[in-house]
Amino acid sequence: MTDANKDHSNEETGLRIGPLWMLPGVRPINIAALFFASFFGIAVMAYMNAGQPIIFKEILGIDESEFGRLAGNLTFYHEIVVLIFIAPIGALSDKIGRRPLYMAAFLLIGLGHFLYPLAENTAQLTIYRLVYALGTASASAMLAAVANDYPVEKSRAKMIAATMLFNAIGMVLLTIFFRSLPEWYQGEGFSPEWAITYTRWTVAAMCVVVAVVAILGLKKGAPGQVKKREPMLSTLKVGLAAARNPRIALSYGAALVSRGDLAVLSTFFTTWLFLEGTQRGMSTTEAMAVGLKFYVIIQAAALPCAVVMGFVLDKIDRVFGLVIAMVLASIGYLSLAFVGDPLGSEMYYAAVLIGLGEITANLSAISLVGKEAPVKGRGAVIGMFSLFGALGILLVAKAGGELFDNVARVGPFILVGVANVVIFVWAVLVLRFAPKNYVYPEPAATATGPA
Repeated sequence: MTDANKDHSNEETGLRIGPLWMLPGVRPINIAALFFASFFGIAVMAYMNAGQPIIFKEILGIDESEFGRLAGNLTFYHEIVVLIFIAPIGALSDKIGRRPLYMAAFLLIGLGHFLYPLAENTAQLTIYRLVYALGTASASAMLAAVANDYPVEKSRAKMIAATMLFNAIGMVLLTIFFRSLPEWYQGEGFSPEWAITYTRWTVAAMCVVVAVVAILGLKKGAPGQVKKREPMLSTLKVGLAAARNPRIALSYGAALVSRGDLAVLSTFFTTWLFLEGTQRGMSTTEAMAVGLKFYVIIQAAALPCAVVMGFVLDKIDRVFGLVIAMVLASIGYLSLAFVGDPLGSEMYYAAVLIGLGEITANLSAISLVGKEAPVKGRGAVIGMFSLFGALGILLVAKAGGELFDNVARVGPFILVGVANVVIFVWAVLVLRFAPKNYVYPEPAATATGPA
C-alpha cells in the first residue's frame, strides 16, 4: 500500500492497493470492510434461494410439481419489496451515508434466515421472505454504491472486479460450507428438520458479524456525493434523467437481464437438480448437496474471469465489454438446452460456461453504469440501476416458475439466454450510434436547504 497525491492523468488520488487507486480520504480499514462484506454478502443472499428446495420438501411437505411456481412466487414477492425500496435506499444513502444502511441490510438478511425454517406454511414463509427482501434491497444498493464511491475513475472497473472476485470466492467457499452443514448436523444426531434449521441459524449468525464489521469499518458519509441535502424526490429524478445518456439506458437494460441471470440460477438451478436427485432415490440432503455442487462449479468458473474482465474493462470501451459479456452469457444459458443428463458429465461443462457468462454480464453492467453515472447523485443512479435489476428478477421469477412447472425445467434458462441475445443487439447499436464521450447534462439544483 502506498499513498500518492496525483496519478498519471492528474486525477487526485489517495491510497493505492496494488493496481487499485482510491480517492483521498479512503483508508485501508474501509477497503477491508468492503471486501469482507463482499465475501459474505452474495453468498448469504444466494443461499436463501439455492438452499430452499430442502425446506419445501422436509419442513413444508410441498408437492414436487409445485416447486417451480412456489420458488418463482417467493422470488416475485421478494422483488416487489426490492422494487419499492431499492431506489429510495440508494437516494437515502446519498444523504445519511452507506454504513448504517449496509449494517441494517445484513441484520435483516440474518433475521430472514433465522425465521425461514420456522415457517409452518407457505404464507408464513412468504412473510419471512419479505423481511429478508428488505435487507437484500439495501445490501445490493450499498455494495454497488460503495464499490463506485471509493476508487478513482481509472480504477473503477478493477475495483468492481475486486469486489466481485470476493463475491465469487465467498460463493465458492461458503456454499461448500453451507452444502456440508445439514449432513454434518444430521451426523451429530439431529433430525433432518433440525439440521436444516441449525444450518439457517448458522448463516444468520454470520450475517450479524458482517453487520458489525460494516458499521465499524466502512467510511463515514458518501464519498464524491453532493453535500447539500436535496429533497428525496429530486434525488430520485436524477436516476431517471440519467437515462438520457444512451449508455446509462443500456446499463439499465443490462441490469434487468444480468440480474435476471442471477435469479434464474439461484431460484431454479438447484431446484431443478434437487428434484432430479430425489426422483432418482437420493435423500433430500444428498440431492441438495448434488445441486449445490454444480452451483459451486458455476461460481468457481467465475473466479478467474472476474480478474481478467476487471483489467480488460479498464482498457476498452465498456459497451464493447458488455457485447463480449452478452455473447458469453447467451452461450452459457442456452447450452443447458443441450444437456441430456442434468446430473451427468455434460453439466460440468455447462456449469463452467454459465459461470463465465454470469460474472462477465454482471461485471460489465456495473462497470458501465459506474463509468457513465454523474458524480452528483451517483447513489440515485446506482439505485435506479439496481431497481431495473430487481425488475428483471421479478419478470424471470414469474415467467420462470410457470415455465419450470408447466413446460420444461430448462425453460427459465432458455428465457434468460434469449434475453441476453437482445441486450447483445442493443449494445451493438449503442456502439454504432452513441458516441463514447457522451456529455451528460447535469440536472439543475432543486433545493437549497436540508431535506
